[in-house]
Amino acid sequence: MEQIVECIIAGGPQHGTIRRQWWDSNYSAPLALATDDGQVCLAAARRATDSLRSRFILLHPLATGQQFMAALAIPGCRTASAYVSLAV
Repeated sequence: MEQIVECIIAGGPQHGTIRRQWWDSNYSAPLALATDDGQVCLAAARRATDSLRSRFILLHPLATGQQFMAALAIPGCRTASAYVSLAV
């Protein structure tokens, strides 16, 4: 199902940038966004704001814990659920 999502970038050159876009939750690929420096930011946390919108925090590969916490502190993100990713 397509829905509007808000993506907040944590870390990197676009730290704190909020972008709204369409996302199809039935598509199996993870939500990702390339930043100005060419790095790919992946979803680290998600919060449903209402039936049509979700808010994701996209984590830049060089983001610090402090930058991630700052993105969580943006109003409405405090109750986000964190994703756990196990990379081999």
